[in-house]
Amino acid sequence: MTDSKGKLLVVGASGLVGSEFVRLASKSSDVVGVDETVLDVTDELAVEDYFSKNNFSAVINFAAITDVDGAEKERGDESGLTWRLNVEGVKNLAKACKKHDRFLVQISTDFVFHGDDKNKGPYNEDEIIPDEMDGIGWYGWTKNRAEKALSQSGAKYAIARIAYPFYGHKFEKKLDFAKNYLKLFDEDKLFPIFTDQTFTPLLLGELVSPLLKIADEKMEGTFHLVSSNVATPFEFVEYLLKTARNVEGVVEKGSMKKFLEGEGRTPRPRLGGLNTKITQEKLGANFITWQEMVDSFSSSL
Repeated sequence: MTDSKGKLLVVGASGLVGSEFVRLASKSSDVVGVDETVLDVTDELAVEDYFSKNNFSAVINFAAITDVDGAEKERGDESGLTWRLNVEGVKNLAKACKKHDRFLVQISTDFVFHGDDKNKGPYNEDEIIPDEMDGIGWYGWTKNRAEKALSQSGAKYAIARIAYPFYGHKFEKKLDFAKNYLKLFDEDKLFPIFTDQTFTPLLLGELVSPLLKIADEKMEGTFHLVSSNVATPFEFVEYLLKTARNVEGVVEKGSMKKFLEGEGRTPRPRLGGLNTKITQEKLGANFITWQEMVDSFSSSL
């Protein structure tokens, strides 16, 4: 599917999302996956050297610090790894893409928005990202600033926002959020689940086809690659346990609003999620619901 002039370079290919994308995309496309041991995107000279020596037509950047609470410990520190990887790394890739005429697809998130009562999701693809950090966690702010930097870079690019990824295939380094819920249930440690949060999860198998199309056809713009409908965590976990463990009525209700009022809590979208109507129209695709994603996930366990 990729341009005959070059391969598709996937940066951040050892992470939870990037590794699964490479595993699945490699079945149909000419994909090269690299991690920080091969390409350190925080090193501008290393990026330029790699681009000048290797042939590929498009880049998908999954490389990022995604530990929301861990990133918050570096809040305001532009010399910290979260900023250097999530923002400066994107600037370096964009600069090299512009110079070498490569197309860049930046993986982003709905955490770039506030997701509060004054600025509720689910957000459309053309929603303007905030220019003020108040109420946004450091992880979300770095992803926000990366989007801003891209818009000013002069490179040809697309932004592909995803959220709450999960999949049936095993990843050794950590559990995705759906498997973590199952682990907590199996160990009788499941805590009350939020009824007042909205989000749009993503079964990673559903990411491959639309993301390859965006990269292969060099489709510029902002795309939302998530479920076609919105869930609350309570609804998601109830359905997950029903399909994966055949149990019902065991999930206790909790409040994210009360949780976030606790001292030292990391800001994150409570009323978040992403609309996909514009993306589906642009791609000529029909995205599945989160319930269908959970059905597929549970059947693969």
